[in-house]
Amino acid sequence: MNKKILGTLIGILGAWLFLVPYTAGAQERTLLTPGLEISNGAAGLAGQGKIFLVPNLGFELDVGWTPQVCGNCTLSQTTVTANLFYWINPVRYASLYLAAGPGFGYFNLSRPVSASSLLPVFDVGVGVVFWPSRRLGIELENRWFFPDGGLSGNTGGSLTTDRWFIGLSVPI
Repeated sequence: MNKKILGTLIGILGAWLFLVPYTAGAQERTLLTPGLEISNGAAGLAGQGKIFLVPNLGFELDVGWTPQVCGNCTLSQTTVTANLFYWINPVRYASLYLAAGPGFGYFNLSRPVSASSLLPVFDVGVGVVFWPSRRLGIELENRWFFPDGGLSGNTGGSLTTDRWFIGLSVPI
């Protein structure tokens, strides 16, 4: 296949992915998703708000809190990130998205020593929303948080977290 034909096909595919309707089950441009998270083995609370700026691209605010027991320590973390997301609907009852952006994380170590810090973080996530009805979706997501810095006795890399999230998406 020559490069011109390949370039044309990639352009058509890209345009199609960008122009596919922005939600599978709802026509509103805002989604709220409260839910539960599992971060490094500990359960916590999280929530997201998504606003579509154009059909497949939007802004997201992600908030999460998790109390963790990490080996011989007790660490709670609260993260707030502002992300851009890209959203597609490959099938009628499911939507896929990628999200990434900067934010802040408050890390509070209470055992074996007491230390806390507000650190810049960057997160990257991938998710799917299943739409059993037009007014309710079930969202499953995996997101990684990378803080810039550390706490006393902990390096920045030890604060990196992997979060699984499940929530109910409600278009408003």
